[in-house]
Amino acid sequence: MWNISINLAGHHPFITKTVYQNRWKPDLSMWDSIKTFSNYKDIKIVINRKKSSKIAFLDQKAELPIRISEDEVGAPILYREIPLPFIYAEKHIWETSYALYKVGSSNPRHEALGQFMVCGNCHSSTRDGKTIALDFDAVSRDKGGYFIANIDSQVVFNNDNYMSWSKIEGKATFGLFSKISHQGRYVLTTIKDRVINVKFEAPSTIAYSELFFPINGVIAVYDRATKKLAELPGANDTAYIQSNGIWTPDDKYIIFARAKALPYPDKSSRYESLISDTTITNAFVSRKRDLKFDLYIIPFNDGKGGEAKPIKGASFNGQSNYFPAISPDGKWLVFCESNNYMMIQKDSKLFIVPREGGRAIKLACNFLEMNSWHAWSPNGKWMVFVSKSLSIYTDMFLTHIDNKGHASIPVWLEDSKRPRCAANYPEFINRDPSFTFDMKYEYINTLLIQAAIHEGKIEQARKMVKQYLEQGQTSTPVEYEDLGNIMLKLGDKKEAEKYFKLEAQGDSSFYSRF
Repeated sequence: MWNISINLAGHHPFITKTVYQNRWKPDLSMWDSIKTFSNYKDIKIVINRKKSSKIAFLDQKAELPIRISEDEVGAPILYREIPLPFIYAEKHIWETSYALYKVGSSNPRHEALGQFMVCGNCHSSTRDGKTIALDFDAVSRDKGGYFIANIDSQVVFNNDNYMSWSKIEGKATFGLFSKISHQGRYVLTTIKDRVINVKFEAPSTIAYSELFFPINGVIAVYDRATKKLAELPGANDTAYIQSNGIWTPDDKYIIFARAKALPYPDKSSRYESLISDTTITNAFVSRKRDLKFDLYIIPFNDGKGGEAKPIKGASFNGQSNYFPAISPDGKWLVFCESNNYMMIQKDSKLFIVPREGGRAIKLACNFLEMNSWHAWSPNGKWMVFVSKSLSIYTDMFLTHIDNKGHASIPVWLEDSKRPRCAANYPEFINRDPSFTFDMKYEYINTLLIQAAIHEGKIEQARKMVKQYLEQGQTSTPVEYEDLGNIMLKLGDKKEAEKYFKLEAQGDSSFYSRF
């Protein structure tokens, strides 16, 4: 038996409750009363437990003070739910989904998109919350697929808003960490990138089942008005890895992560984007090879760039510094710091430093294990981040940031994801906290066609082939190869031969086989 008392100033107790299991949660009306009558001051939860044993009569008591912020979060969070380990997710891609979390709602989780047959990763939105940009590997084996769409009650991803960094560049690229500008005209991305991507499937490695980071890359900017992609001078030195860029709130500067690059294999433009050389990958997996990133800032200067300067406190500190996130007022920069590499690092902690640089302070919200993927709320009062502190499956948390850069203890966003899934890539959408939308994936790709054939839906597959060709995006050998195989399964040998011939005529190095 547990006796619970909620004590407020002038009200001792304000609420009492007796429960017979080791968890209790007030209903919404009770919670609203607690907040109102506390006048947003200190609240104390007191728990008494009396239990008789053969040895003695135990009298246990514990107290927990909590505080309520007067600052609302003020916007929903869009994030990805992905099953672990990553190698399982890759083979069961339809189990990945995107969801919205409405902080303060009695039913906070809203599934915005599920059951799509391609990998989806980084997403960002404009300051007004009306445009979303999202990385989808839409075409078979093109890791550079990208969509930019309007945010309404339904967000549609189709051929009208699809583009490919690989096809714009004319060579395979991941287009890592792409970020739309706050005003919406430009998109930052990484091109000429080569990455380490190693997946683990042993039960002991589920929590950290992927090693992923770039070892080459330069910053480029896509102008949506001119539809041109250009490298950013000052952030395009191939002697360095330049990636993971973000915009300052005024869109005048770019902050990015930089490290010494590995040499490209030769002078030609033909190289693997995904590193398969086990000599290289094993050195990183065994952590016998260091790779430490530093944060730099460079003027955008209408695409002309300039001199990139290291940010004091977030560079040359003996650690790897990455995932910069700047407050909406431009005052604070929060970033990840770990001993090496970037992404999914067990020792990653969140640090804060003035945007102009200075002494970096470790935020009080950090857990012992993996703190990462953080984003500021539009009002600049809160930050969402993820951690593996509760389980091997990543959870989302909120922390309040005051005007001196101090973080509160973390607040767990419960009921935010499906079982055995990690929540990652959380980003606020600057809309009303109750706003929800559904995302509809209408782009036809060869994986969808192959799935229809596998399920015996032959007529549907034929219709999808027609839709796929009408999209007019097919131009590479691997796409022709996929179409040739599909036509064989549909019994059209003449069409299959045509596509295999087109495959043979193409540049087989255009896409590495991701």
